[in-house]
Amino acid sequence: MADMEMLTGRSYATRLMLWLALYAVLLFGSLGLIDRKLVGPLPLRVALGLSPMIAAFGILFLVMGRYRSADELQQRIMAESLMFAFGATAIITFSYGFLQRTAGAPELSYFWVWPVMGSAWFVGAVIARRRFE
Repeated sequence: MADMEMLTGRSYATRLMLWLALYAVLLFGSLGLIDRKLVGPLPLRVALGLSPMIAAFGILFLVMGRYRSADELQQRIMAESLMFAFGATAIITFSYGFLQRTAGAPELSYFWVWPVMGSAWFVGAVIARRRFE
């Protein structure tokens, strides 16, 4: 199947880098326009503010395609790494929420959730790969 070939190795990495580059362009471009007050009406600011999500959906579907084209071992490694990321992110964000409530920890933006989850996903992948070596 041609799609499986496209979603392996260098092709996957290349496509991922392209989606990430588009995400960065849309993110910094939209924030630059909005911060400089070059965009007036609220509907346009909302559309610009959400424009990076176009690339985020591209990344989502690329990763899903990668999972579907992987063999059973790779699927298991990917699934376990995502389970670890989900659980670790829940524990970390809930812990911080409790610290905000009980110890006066400062408010944080929701922007911090993805870096936490992405980091936990990476750690989960390392753990899962080592487990199956």
